[in-house]
Amino acid sequence: MLAFAALGFHVGVWAVLLADLARSLGLGPGALGVALTCQSAAGVAALLVGGRLADRFGRRPVLVVGVAMTGVYLALLALVESYAALLAVLTFSGMVSMYDLACNSLGGDYERQHGKKAMTLFHAGFSGAAALGALGSGAALSLGIAFGTIFVFTGAALLVLSVAALRMPLPRRVVEADDGGGGGASRSMFALLRVPAVFACVAVVFMCFSTDAALEGYTSIYLRDFLGAGALLGGAGLASLYFAGAMSRLFGAAAILRFGERKVLFSSGLIAALGLGVVVATDAPTVAAVGLLLVGVALAPVAPIVFSVTAQAAPGQSGRAISLVTASGYFAFTLSPIVVGGIADVSSLRVSFALLLALCVGISAFSRRMPMK
Repeated sequence: MLAFAALGFHVGVWAVLLADLARSLGLGPGALGVALTCQSAAGVAALLVGGRLADRFGRRPVLVVGVAMTGVYLALLALVESYAALLAVLTFSGMVSMYDLACNSLGGDYERQHGKKAMTLFHAGFSGAAALGALGSGAALSLGIAFGTIFVFTGAALLVLSVAALRMPLPRRVVEADDGGGGGASRSMFALLRVPAVFACVAVVFMCFSTDAALEGYTSIYLRDFLGAGALLGGAGLASLYFAGAMSRLFGAAAILRFGERKVLFSSGLIAALGLGVVVATDAPTVAAVGLLLVGVALAPVAPIVFSVTAQAAPGQSGRAISLVTASGYFAFTLSPIVVGGIADVSSLRVSFALLLALCVGISAFSRRMPMK
């Protein structure tokens, strides 16, 4: 839980301070989108390497390296004075994906070791800590603390955690047999995409993560620069998004048991679209923050539901199917910031957010094509 919470806290800090970093370098949405795309693309490469390391050497080395490199990259952001330097630091920050990989691998180890479903709880801890990071950063900025100083202190805290992770007790790794992905009758990735349920899962995760990536990258800028909100309200808007995600993940399991996965997923898309509709329609920062709250509540259960369905959509090949759906999510995080930023450059962020609204409607539409109750 500590590992998940620290990862979430850093995300909340980063999301709020991104507006200050972009303003200090004079970056528009398009240039910022290119930088965020470099960050995500580097993350995909580091993730592929990290997966092999985690299987060969265990989780601890990946956790220690991932936490330490996350701390280093945050501290380096305080020294960035040019766009070229920002691109270099954000490319280096792809190492953060190793931290992400370690957390989820450890979460899976814990579930297998103890026979308990705890991943949703861990992710709720991530979202709750992200809310604290966003709110704390906004409060610190409102008190006149420089954004670079906040980056340095957050990075230093993660470096301390990386040292603690050298001795931190971790769940025992449980090695399981291959689920059939290596058999001779296995489908290729492209063949799996022709399975209607798998294709629907890929599409829903892509739409969900595209929305998440855009909101994470541009919400603070939208509230603070486009709508004129102050630093504290900008931080509070993002905090509401993360806090809502934490609450939604805590109570989402109960809703699925009562109403079923299909209804929850269908409703998630519509509620997220409603929230984005409020954000697009209003000029009041406080009302926009309420809209973001609806989006956070709605989208939080989407990924867990889709990964559960994916595991059942291709019997004997769940590993391949899940990796394909996961790849679509990372591709969304790579593509979404640059597309949203490009559209904002030629029109406005309001128009870009309207595109996200359409993606959320698509989540509801695709929920009817997925094999679930």
